Amino acid sequence: LPPQAVIFALLLVAVHCNEDDREAQLLKLENRQNLDGAGQFQHEIEVSNGISAKAQGNVNGIQGEYFLPGEDGKPIRVTYTADANGFHPQLQ
Repeated sequence: LPPQAVIFALLLVAVHCNEDDREAQLLKLENRQNLDGAGQFQHEIEVSNGISAKAQGNVNGIQGEYFLPGEDGKPIRVTYTADANGFHPQLQ
């Protein structure tokens, strides 16, 4: 697992953590690295509390999305790219 992906996933959980989240279970964790011999990866995580994230990329950049439960219970979707020019999120 790329260190950036682990840090990103942990930050997602920490930002949205409440008492119910202590009981959350990891439902899915997939990590594929070096798919093309040049650093390409795919990562997916899903937690029972409604938090999930998917990312794919290589040494030149990352594309992904993550979902967080909103205050009204509806999921909030954020898509993003990250490259040499920074992190570029879009709230949907």
